[in-house]
Amino acid sequence: MTLPVDGIKLHRGNFAAIGQQIQPLLDAGQCFRLQVKPWREKRSLSQNALSHMWYTEISEYLIARGKTFATPEWVKDAMKHTYLGYESKDRVDVVSGEVTTVQSLRHTSELETGEMYIFLCKVEAWAMNIGCHLTIPQSCEYQQLRDKQEA
Repeated sequence: MTLPVDGIKLHRGNFAAIGQQIQPLLDAGQCFRLQVKPWREKRSLSQNALSHMWYTEISEYLIARGKTFATPEWVKDAMKHTYLGYESKDRVDVVSGEVTTVQSLRHTSELETGEMYIFLCKVEAWAMNIGCHLTIPQSCEYQQLRDKQEA
């Protein structure tokens, strides 16, 4: 078992195995920061597929109304700019070694399923506000989560 950089789902069944992985590192004198927080799944492939379908639908809607610049990629960036914002990242110049902090759009791949659901709700509401009715497949996870919210 290797410990992934983005964390591991700890539960009763794997607690001992994880301890066995960490013990040699501790025996070697290494120190680590351990953060324990409730496990949340990352956004799903279903949510990702739906968002990309919507970017295309919004793009087509905007282009049909004269916004020829509104490619699906532009729509994606605009939605992330508006509803997710930015994060700071350090970039290193490989020649000079100079470190520069830059702002870059947050990635939906880093969102948990609940955060992605909220993002999709905001995108859908914005689209409805401009008269763009987005497709929501009955079987998709977004619709299932929405049904749970309304129950």
